[in-house]
Amino acid sequence: MQDADVLACEDTSVGARLLAANGLRRSIIRLDEHAPESKIRAVVAEAVAGKSVVYFSDAGTPGVSDPGPALVDSAYEQGVVVDAVPGPSAAMTAIMLSGFFAQKFVFFGFMARKPGAIKAEFDAYAESTTTLVFFEAANRLAKTLTHAHAALGERRVAVCREMTKSHQEVIRGRLSELAISARTFKGECTVVLEGKRKTLARGA
Repeated sequence: MQDADVLACEDTSVGARLLAANGLRRSIIRLDEHAPESKIRAVVAEAVAGKSVVYFSDAGTPGVSDPGPALVDSAYEQGVVVDAVPGPSAAMTAIMLSGFFAQKFVFFGFMARKPGAIKAEFDAYAESTTTLVFFEAANRLAKTLTHAHAALGERRVAVCREMTKSHQEVIRGRLSELAISARTFKGECTVVLEGKRKTLARGA
């Protein structure tokens, strides 16, 4: 990032701290979910002009459930060469730490907010052995897990808090249990729901 001509990220205040931790002081363009299309085009125009543009994240992988795809899509449309530097992924890290068999999994990103929409998403996998992975805010997690339990029945679940950050934590248990204890959770959560099994293993 030291040699990049243009730096952009979703949260410039956090991005600035990340740069400072690496001894860098640079101006950063904020590209969050409210960024107008004109601002995205302006950043892409810098790349079209031959400048190197870096879009980065302080946690997880940029371009997954954040505004990154709009920038990448626009860059491709303008003929800009796009590359990705492998880094930590909250979803993949959570799957690895869950201990659940997830050769097949579905990633929902952030869950819907309306109960009917949440129910519909879970209902589609009521009989599936596919592992389900999604993001959820801590203040909505208990209700979402309650909907999951109603639609899917008892399953093992891993709630992974603050993935790829300094306060990372994994809480494993049964859906019925975590739907209650999740009321006290804080931070950003990545949830891994084990697919349906014929029998449930003892312990979580």
